[in-house]
Amino acid sequence: MKQPPRPRRSRALPSQEPASAPESAPEEDRRGAAEVVEAPNAARRERNRELRRSRREAAARPTSGDLLRRPIGQSDAATVLGSSDESATADLSERRKERQLAQRRLVLTRIATVSAVCVVVAALVWGIFFSPLFALDTSKVSIEGLDEDGATTSEVQAAIEPFASTPLPRLSTSKVSAAIGQVRLVREAQVERTWPRGLKITVRPRQAVLAVKEGNAWSLVDDQGVSLSTSPSMPEGMAPTTLPDGDERSRAAGEVAAIWAAMGDELRSQITMITHDGQTVSMTLSNSRTLNWGVASENDLKAKVAQVLVSQRQARTYDVSSPVHPVTS
Repeated sequence: MKQPPRPRRSRALPSQEPASAPESAPEEDRRGAAEVVEAPNAARRERNRELRRSRREAAARPTSGDLLRRPIGQSDAATVLGSSDESATADLSERRKERQLAQRRLVLTRIATVSAVCVVVAALVWGIFFSPLFALDTSKVSIEGLDEDGATTSEVQAAIEPFASTPLPRLSTSKVSAAIGQVRLVREAQVERTWPRGLKITVRPRQAVLAVKEGNAWSLVDDQGVSLSTSPSMPEGMAPTTLPDGDERSRAAGEVAAIWAAMGDELRSQITMITHDGQTVSMTLSNSRTLNWGVASENDLKAKVAQVLVSQRQARTYDVSSPVHPVTS
């Protein structure tokens, strides 16, 4: 920055003594005159010194234009903005109030958001799990697999009735399936939800494969030993069977059914009775012949060996309990 020109320093010349002053003036008069001349000069030099000092300070102090053209530091900011004590106190108080208001607004916003979410979730939970909107309507239940068996269909519907009005999301399909499985002619049931208020039930009915002699009639039994119906005569295609009573009945029925399925039609046609005593199986053939089967294992191999023996050898007893070493007598 260009500095203003400094004023020229005027030098005061000592005034000459009048020529007419007598050389014999006293020494005191000459000293007083010198002091009178020096006083104005000293004051002038002091003023010039102060002027130069003020000019140097003004030249060293940055102007507002210089401050805006370079990064402002703390001292420059103080120069531009002035004293910051009062403004800093006022700004701190205002910022503190603004922060408190912002915190209150944030807390209120969070509370409102959480409350709204809770209300929505509660409404959804009630609407889905407890309202009648998705409650089971038994008139909207479809049953498949029972053909035209009206009695069994009615029993299945009765088994479903205790679950009526239960919302589908809370309905246990396994419990419904177990309840339907208690129906005598139902072997298995699969239950599916049909939204919003129905069920689709696929029933696998029991199939009679054994005919158990009971008095003068035949009881038609499935492979789990469950009696399905009765017949006055021996039905064709079923295995005439005698089963043990008690806990062994279900297992014995399953083993006899597996043996019957392993046999060919030629061997089946010669069997008049299959007896299971709870441990082993024996058979009565036509012409009062006997076939000892043993335990219900290796059924396919035993069936093939028994077929060969019965068709090729005349004997009263055939024993295939050990199919690799069959015995006839």
